[in-house]
Formats: sequence, structure tokens, C-alpha cells
Amino acid sequence: MEQAQEKIFELYLQRLSGTLSAEEERYVQEMLRHDAGFKAQWDQLEQENMTLHTDRYLQQIDSEAALHRIKEERTTRRPVVHLKKWLSAAAILLLTGSGVYYFFVRTTPATSPTVAMQQQKQPVRLLLSNGEKVVLSKDSSTKTIALNNATLNTSNGALQYSSADTVLNTLDVPAGESYKLTLSDGTEVWLNAATRLRFPFHFGRPAREVYVEGEAYFKVAANAEKPFIVHTALTSVQVLGTAFNINTYQPGIVKTALVQGSVVTKGKTGERQTLQPGIQADYDAGKGFVTSHFDEEEVLSWRTGVYYYHRMPLTTLITAASRFYGMRFVLDKNKEAGQVVTGLMDRNRLEDFLSDLKTTAHIEYHLSGNEITLR
Repeated sequence: MEQAQEKIFELYLQRLSGTLSAEEERYVQEMLRHDAGFKAQWDQLEQENMTLHTDRYLQQIDSEAALHRIKEERTTRRPVVHLKKWLSAAAILLLTGSGVYYFFVRTTPATSPTVAMQQQKQPVRLLLSNGEKVVLSKDSSTKTIALNNATLNTSNGALQYSSADTVLNTLDVPAGESYKLTLSDGTEVWLNAATRLRFPFHFGRPAREVYVEGEAYFKVAANAEKPFIVHTALTSVQVLGTAFNINTYQPGIVKTALVQGSVVTKGKTGERQTLQPGIQADYDAGKGFVTSHFDEEEVLSWRTGVYYYHRMPLTTLITAASRFYGMRFVLDKNKEAGQVVTGLMDRNRLEDFLSDLKTTAHIEYHLSGNEITLR
């Protein structure tokens, strides 16, 4: 198959799988109007499609294998191709080998999901102990904010400050956002979407203590005289200097994943668990601690705006997607809630996530305001 024919076939297949971008659709329409050769091959594909049925071929695409390939690309820092492109490539090989084609007409909503997501974004806020609320910008400009008890410096979605005040403040990161904070001792904290961190501008003695709800990654500055303690609703984690991730998204469960150093995590009823690098402890108030090895790329990828999911039920996925994108995802009443899906979410590529669902699980979507219905 010549290069031009392969390109037409790829575009046709992307139309089939619902992954054709608006720009690519305009290109196809332009070529159909002005390029006779392009139109002849496109018409041939449509003609063959009228007599052959190939839904079963698309069912054979291995989304788990495609996701594994993308993780390898990210780990080796090679240019990453999104999941939908791997799936399209897999489908091209599959359908070329069978000689069969299938046509699907894709409709595009008047307002794109990405535009709707941008319109619904809520700001990151710092809630001061005196009740004052400070909106923190995520743009690239450096800003200095003078308060009565502190001076704040923000730039590129990160906050630093100087203050001697030891009362607790709250950094509130809404759904669809992330943020980085540098504490007074030099400890760096990355906060995921729908996360709140309570912390003092300045640590008193004898310990450095903070409180987290949601998900956060800590890179703790070493200080042998002042242990660093992270409190959650169910556990506390004590360290001197180390790096670890805490996730409290799942009700009744706290996940602590240690990247480097050593930590001791304690349950509310007195259980203790010491972790070594590469080990994650899941704490259930009724069952205690369960430890396991974890995939660092998957656990920490949220810091770069990526979230992996494996054979996840749709009911669980819509909760994760709502938090990750800051949009409200719901299931159509006729959709099977127990259906499982595999893929990834990129915070900057909402349309790709929706296209992946269409390609891997034949899931359509309907956008209305800030609500996306999967059906």
C-alpha cells in the first residue's frame, strides 16, 4: 500500500473509531472536494463498507497492551503517542490483514468538551486562619502578594512564602487542577485535584505537622531534630527526610507509597507499619495495613497531568474522571455500570480520553454545560 493510500486509510479508520480531530475532518472534506484520487479511494472504502460487517475486528484491539507501550515511552522519555493513535495503528494492522473495512459517521458537538472544561475551572485558593481567601494564579507570571502576616510568591502553579506565623492555613486545590507548595522548612508538596492541605506558615516545636485530604506527594526536607508528620483522617505518617505519596480519595482507605527514604505509618487504632522504598501500604480502619509493591510511573504520573486506569468499572471511572477534569461525568441509565475499561486520562486532552472510550469500549458521550453523560 503506497504512502498516500495508507494516509487515506488511516484517516478513514480514525473516522471509524471516532478519533478524527476537527482539523483532520476539515482536511478530509477539503480533499474530497478538490482531489479526485483521494475521493476515489474514499468512495471505494465506503462502497466496500456497505457489504462487509467488521464490528468484531475492532473488539480485538488490545487496549491494555497499548497502554503498556505508552508507559514505556513515558519512562524512557521518548516522544509519547497518545492511546488513541496506538489503537488506530493496531486497528489499521488488524483490518489491513483482513481486507475488511467498516464506516462510522462521527458527530461533533457545538461546544467542545475542552472549551466547556476551561469555562468551568475553579481557582486554587489559600484559606487563611483569619477567614481571608486568596486566589492563586497558575499562569507563568511571577506575583508577590503582601498579607498582614506573610508575603506570598506565586509562579507557574507553585507557591512559596515567608512568614513567622504558626497558625494553620488551608491550601484548597479544586477538581481539575493541581498545585505545588514549598513549606517554610524547604519541604516540597505537590497537590492533586480535589485536595486540601492544612499547614502553618512557620513550624513550631517539637514537630512539623500538616494535614491532608485527597492526594499529595511529599519531598520532605531532612531535619533530625524535627520529625515531619502527615495526618489524614485515618492515619499519620512520620518521617525525617524522604519522598512519598499519600492518597485518601477512596472512602475508608489511605494509601501511602514510599519512593525513597523510610517512613512509619500509624493507624488510628494503634497499628504501625514501616515502609521501604517501592512499597505501598493500604490502610483500612477495619482490616489494618496491607502492603504491596507499586508502579512508580502509575502512582506518580498525576504530577504530570496523567492518570492510568486498568479494567476499571465505569462507576469508578466517572468518579475519577470528574475529579481529574473538573467536569461532572454521569452514566446513562441504560449503560452497563459494571463494564470495565482500560486507558489513560491526560488533563490537557479531554477529547482524546473521550475518543479512547469510544474506540476501546464503544462508549459515546453527550455534553451539556459542565456535565458529560457516557452512554
